[in-house]
Amino acid sequence: MIDIRCFERRNLERVVEIERDSFGKDAWPPELFVEYGRESPELFLIARVGRMIAGYSVTRTSWRGAELESIAVDPRYRGRGVAQALLDATVARLGAVPLRLMVSTTNASALRFYRQYGFVRTRLVKRYYGPGRDAWRMVLRRATPSRSWF
Repeated sequence: MIDIRCFERRNLERVVEIERDSFGKDAWPPELFVEYGRESPELFLIARVGRMIAGYSVTRTSWRGAELESIAVDPRYRGRGVAQALLDATVARLGAVPLRLMVSTTNASALRFYRQYGFVRTRLVKRYYGPGRDAWRMVLRRATPSRSWF
C-alpha cells in the first residue's frame, strides 16, 4: 500500500537522499526543498511504502496553472506505482487546473510514463538542462471551467 502525505521538515534527509540517487550531479540542494515546503506545503508530497519514504513530488501553482517541479522515486521502489500515486494525489488536489512539466528528451522511461498518464508534448526547449541537454514541455489538460489557464 502506498500512503501519500504532505512533506514535513523531518522528511528532508530522506527526500534529499532520493533526489541524489535519482539525479546525481544535477540534484537539488536541501535548502531548495525547505523553500518548496514553505511555499507549497499542500503540493509537496511524499509517498510511503510501509514505513519507508519511497518517493516525493513538488508542484507549484501560478496564474498560468501548475508546474510539476520535480518527482522522484527511490530506485528500489520504481515500477511499483509510487510515481502514479504521487501524480494521482497531485491531480486530485489541483482539480481542473492544467499541470505542466519539463522532462529531458533523453529520459525515455519518464517520457513513456508521462505519455501513458496522459501528458502531451507541446514544445521542445533547447538547452533547458544546459548545453546539448534539451527538454520537452508537456502538459496534462483536463476539462476546465470557462476560464482559460493559458
